[in-house]
Amino acid sequence: MSDPQRAFDPIPLHAWLIEAGLSSLPTADLFDGFCNRLVAAGVTLSRGFLSLSTLHPQRRAHSLTWEKGAIADVADFGYAYMQTPAWHTSPFRYMLETDTRRLHRRLDGDGAALDFPVLSEFRAAGHTEWLALIYGFDSALDRAKGSQNGVVCSWATDRAGGWSASDLGLIEELSGTLALAAQTGGAVVATRDVLATYLGADAAERVLAGHVQRGSVGRFAAFILTADLRGFTDFAEVTVPEEVTRRLNGYFDCMGEAVATAGGEILKFMGDGILAVFLPKDSADKPAVAAAALAAAQDILARVAALNEAESAGGRPALAVDIALHHGDVTYGNVGTADRLDFTAIGPAVNEAARLEALCKELGRNLLVSDSVVRAAPALRPRLQSLGRHRLRGVRESREVFTSA
Repeated sequence: MSDPQRAFDPIPLHAWLIEAGLSSLPTADLFDGFCNRLVAAGVTLSRGFLSLSTLHPQRRAHSLTWEKGAIADVADFGYAYMQTPAWHTSPFRYMLETDTRRLHRRLDGDGAALDFPVLSEFRAAGHTEWLALIYGFDSALDRAKGSQNGVVCSWATDRAGGWSASDLGLIEELSGTLALAAQTGGAVVATRDVLATYLGADAAERVLAGHVQRGSVGRFAAFILTADLRGFTDFAEVTVPEEVTRRLNGYFDCMGEAVATAGGEILKFMGDGILAVFLPKDSADKPAVAAAALAAAQDILARVAALNEAESAGGRPALAVDIALHHGDVTYGNVGTADRLDFTAIGPAVNEAARLEALCKELGRNLLVSDSVVRAAPALRPRLQSLGRHRLRGVRESREVFTSA
């Protein structure tokens, strides 16, 4: 087949990809823009696929499919996908496990090679040629440990007889720059995911905004929620570690989902407990945020009760959760050594919340609310029952304490 050399200079497209990557152009816009520019250059492209590995606890990879001039599908692949038949018969799995960085197949004619099920699907859809490329961004040590991070892309054409040699060469030449641009932009998303996973979404955004120096803190009025499992230490001493981890994660799910639903932020997991904050935007926002924090505490109790019922049905011991809800000013930001920081909330109000939670066992209650919450949001008072005034360890004056009515 003839292979006319078109007068196309790829340098402007390389430059566009570099600029797009450095400016963190959203991946969908980057991929769509690239595919359409290839087509405008005369390359017959019927399908494009781009997948980026992620650093997210639930998503292994993020992928986009381009067809007929537009992004046709956006999907996230969880870690469980790696156990499915679709993955086990995938050409990408073969490439990763054999360190094959380029896989090229004709899909029609005498030279057709349909050695993976998906290639037969592509041929049935009218594609005539397929190319896959993998660009890894791991160190040799990472690869030795089985890490598989990087960018995967694949291309297909429905042109009779497949691509010309010049088109195929152009696709391969530009795909590396595309991978680098996608990885550069994706690194911002990956960084945000990692920070949000370990710090929380609000703290992550503050760190990404440049609040990274020790002593870079702010003072905020906050509703503070602390929760802790009663009797967990005794349970852990007589239970195998794998079961301890499973149970602890189950209780943390109850706490975390309730806090997130109500608009709060878990700042820290502390052994078998959490420290969470609910931050009002201003004074006028306090009543609504206080109500949300109380709703979160009650939701935790309901979720834990349901979880305990399921565990008890399986012959396993139930564990109670103690919760304290307090209001006060917190110092929120970077605390630690010069090069090892913790983004957290500190201050007397945080300490008082911890002391209030410790009072739960003594009073035989699973939820205690401080008088400072009631003062900040008087509308909550009819929903609460006073338990009288009590001394909190380390707090000079006694405090009136409430629980759910």
